[in-house]
Amino acid sequence: MKKRLFSIRAKQLFILLFFIGIGLSYGKMDRSVHAAEKYPYLIKVNRKMSTLTVYEKDEKGKYTVPVKAMLCSPGWDTPLGTYQTKAKYRWKLLMEDVWGQYSTRIVDGILFHSVWYYERDPATLSNKQFNKLGTVCSHGCVRLSVEDAKWIYDNCSLGTTVTIYDSSDPGPLGKPQGIKLSINYGMGYDPTDIWSAGNPYITKKASITGAKSQSVKLGAAVNVLSGVKAYSSLGTDISSEIEVSVTYNGNNADGVDSKVPGKYKVIYSVTDGVGKSAKKTVTFTVKGSTAKPKLTGVKDILVGPDAKVNRTLVLKNVKASWNSKTISKKSIKTKIAKSEDSSYYDVTYSVTAENGKTKTASCKVFVDNEAPVFTGVENREIAWDTEVTEEFALEGIGVTDDYSEMSVDDIVVGIDKVDSKTYEITYIAQDDFLNEVSQVVTFQVTNFLRIENAKDLTISKYDVVSETYVRNQGITAFDYYTDVTYRMKIQIEESKPGVYTITLSISNEKGHTRETTVVYTKSEDY
Repeated sequence: MKKRLFSIRAKQLFILLFFIGIGLSYGKMDRSVHAAEKYPYLIKVNRKMSTLTVYEKDEKGKYTVPVKAMLCSPGWDTPLGTYQTKAKYRWKLLMEDVWGQYSTRIVDGILFHSVWYYERDPATLSNKQFNKLGTVCSHGCVRLSVEDAKWIYDNCSLGTTVTIYDSSDPGPLGKPQGIKLSINYGMGYDPTDIWSAGNPYITKKASITGAKSQSVKLGAAVNVLSGVKAYSSLGTDISSEIEVSVTYNGNNADGVDSKVPGKYKVIYSVTDGVGKSAKKTVTFTVKGSTAKPKLTGVKDILVGPDAKVNRTLVLKNVKASWNSKTISKKSIKTKIAKSEDSSYYDVTYSVTAENGKTKTASCKVFVDNEAPVFTGVENREIAWDTEVTEEFALEGIGVTDDYSEMSVDDIVVGIDKVDSKTYEITYIAQDDFLNEVSQVVTFQVTNFLRIENAKDLTISKYDVVSETYVRNQGITAFDYYTDVTYRMKIQIEESKPGVYTITLSISNEKGHTRETTVVYTKSEDY
């Protein structure tokens, strides 16, 4: 009976130990799993840059993924090294009888906690100390905003690893921008403490002032931020944080282009350090004409060789206007380019109106540096009885110029009788730009082809006027000193009854010709 009782008890003990073993094994496995889930974050504090970065694990279980950056205020007494958090306190009395919210002990007397309060009251925050967030200023603890201190308090279990180090690199997420409180009041609430019901910052909003719809004159300077201010929910000026977006005809634009008429929608937006946003939309209306300016008086210019081809010259007769308003010549741009042979200049004009429209025009400036050219000016042989006058000297003479219109009337003739048989003739002409040509030739008197004793006669009404009759009147012809009367040609024309016009002519093999005319008139008296 005793043996059977022992056997039953042995079986019961075996079963009990079996289940205890299973329980212990399960508990060990459960603790391992929960250990992995218990510490999802690693905290690194860059003491030198007053920046805290929270990391979570990557696929390999290493804390390499940065997820959150916080602005903090450690102290130079904050110890470097790696620690595990030890305890948490909703409110904690700190050095010098001040208080901190959401404290987490790192090591010894070093804590994460909010900026300190004068009393155990969320309305007694030291504004001055809050504004120091982001600087090394504590006695050793790591100060944070309430929002950040509470995040660690809520999300990082005791035993979470904290590494404190120094580096000039704030961290992979950079150093967050801080917010500032008014120092007109010594104490108040932490703006990030949305869990304290009496916090006035909870209902305060960011704001934008001075933004209003307006009309813009075409071409006028436009500054969409002129007079526009932004204020945080804390009352601080955050105008430098304003972001502006512009649309024109429903499309994104780089800004308000005052050169293009129409309506521009301008949207101002700003977000303060505690995440409060403000937005305002206005309309800028650009009014004005889209017409191009006008350029008048642009035409080719002709100048002489001594002219200065410059801006003053090319703008002399040029005018610019827009919408019937004169545009100052100072606003007309000119470009002058000299040709390779220096015979002309290419000139380009451009003027831009207030609406940004541009008008261009061009011309050439021709430089007249060539003198006129004579035709027919040459040395001559003249008959002994030639009267050398200006009119005679200009017979067969012409003058031309590349730019100026010229005629024989523009030629000045100088006659100098050198001796009884020689004349020196000087021809001079100037074009409109005083380019001058001068040429000297000689007229040489020569006794060739002369007709002598040819004169008008009154003859008897009974005379028969014939070639023989004319030759019998004693008329002779000479080539130099040779009598060539026999070669003289006689042409008789009865111009009216009893009146005969007789033309006498002689020529030689050199092509010289001499001609004279006489009139024979019959008389009724004999």
